[in-house]
Amino acid sequence: MTTNAATPLWELVGRASTDVALSDARRTLTWAELDDETTRFGHGVEAHGLVPGDHVSVIAHNHVEHVVALLGAMRAGMVVTPVKTGWTPTEIGYLLADAGSRAVITDVESAREAGAAAGCAVLDLERDHPTWIAAQDAAPLPADRRGWRMSYTSGTTGRPKGVVRPGSGDLPFQDAFRASAMYGPALGIPRDGEHLVVSRLFHGAPLTFALAALAQGTPLRIMERWDAEAAVDLLAAGAASTIMVPTMFRQMLALPDAVRARLPVPSLRSVIHGGEPCPIGLKQRMHDWLGPIFTEYFGVSEGGMTLASSEEWIARPGTVGKIHTAAGVVILDDDGHEVPPRTEGGVYFRSGGTPFAYKGDPDKTAAAYRGDAFTAGDIGWVDEDGWLFLSGRRADVIVSAGVNVYPAEIETELESVPGVADLCVVAAPHDERGEVPVAVVVVGDGHDPEAVVATLQARADERIAGYKRPTRYLIEATLPRDDTGKLLRRQVRDALWGDDSPFAAGGGDRRA
Repeated sequence: MTTNAATPLWELVGRASTDVALSDARRTLTWAELDDETTRFGHGVEAHGLVPGDHVSVIAHNHVEHVVALLGAMRAGMVVTPVKTGWTPTEIGYLLADAGSRAVITDVESAREAGAAAGCAVLDLERDHPTWIAAQDAAPLPADRRGWRMSYTSGTTGRPKGVVRPGSGDLPFQDAFRASAMYGPALGIPRDGEHLVVSRLFHGAPLTFALAALAQGTPLRIMERWDAEAAVDLLAAGAASTIMVPTMFRQMLALPDAVRARLPVPSLRSVIHGGEPCPIGLKQRMHDWLGPIFTEYFGVSEGGMTLASSEEWIARPGTVGKIHTAAGVVILDDDGHEVPPRTEGGVYFRSGGTPFAYKGDPDKTAAAYRGDAFTAGDIGWVDEDGWLFLSGRRADVIVSAGVNVYPAEIETELESVPGVADLCVVAAPHDERGEVPVAVVVVGDGHDPEAVVATLQARADERIAGYKRPTRYLIEATLPRDDTGKLLRRQVRDALWGDDSPFAAGGGDRRA
């Protein structure tokens, strides 16, 4: 073994090689087996001609192999982006081109198709995968490989862009992995006891926190797909922590009393949640059921995060927390001036150092900043002690079951349909998902509205992932616009919501 050999994973996290590291309903891997499979996977990526620094996209369902692929590619020095499995070939193809991907790691047919069309190497996690990985080199990878994960986000609007955060790729992967374990104690994730992964692994925060749990030596149990009753059973069977979105809370609370009676149990010590606003009444019901074991987070892919424990939230109902990372929270008005406490404005994080960048898009990067502060478009306020409360969102961002949906992407695909004179996509309230996209359409003279809607639906089915597709098409005579022709999207949205807002009230002045 060379002196530059990567440290075995079990040594990085301080576990025995025979301890369980990772499991799903089909397989369980010890730390030694996880180390071996990720090493082989890294060599397998290299065997396709990739070199450190190349980009790979992972488009895969929830299972052990997904985590093996992510860690293996990063241990080999690659830049890795997890991609939503529900995207169409067109959507995946855009990301592959934008990121300059050289390989697609997948078990999804649309990704196989997109990868082949883009000329990428396609590493299939289903077809003969056990035979393939067993045939790869098992020698340790070099310790100085600097692989990292690049998230894709649309920021405040438009098509997704890769987020290059400060320090990305500066450290060898094994050092960065070990450092990420700091999230575990901050989030209340116990080192002993399983961390249950109930969200899709392509989601930013659930994946970040799961890998942080793994880095501190906490074994992961991965659910293939979300199911409220199955999640209750796994939590009752001994899982110590998990991360959810409020939509999941609603589904669990709707279960029969006999199912809900399986919880709480002493082994469940931490439930983390974020990704979408959690109404005060909903969170109180979860406290009444499971006790004060919750940690709420608010953060963005670009950086910055607030945290609130149950005790802190109970003292300040509705808060999403106080700043946890080096980036500070500041509330700015439309002119970029800081506003007093309890005054609403744009929620910005001060980077406190080197700024992030959207890959290949300096204009979009610049648009996100006011001086050294950046925003993802949320509106809120802070109290006198710095606790953050969200009171709204820029009207063009939809959060459906914790997943961001950007109207600009949908509108780009639909506005060219014949017979569409004007169109916008906004959020409408939904009892379970919080909000869902709805298209408001102005039909041109001489066109049949039913035929236009049928064509819009067909185009959406072909080119837009299911979770982004409008759930309804509303026909209107006109859309509200100002004197310059700018769409007044918030007026359209507010007409659908009325007083049914999911955000915390009580900010005082509303100047934003």
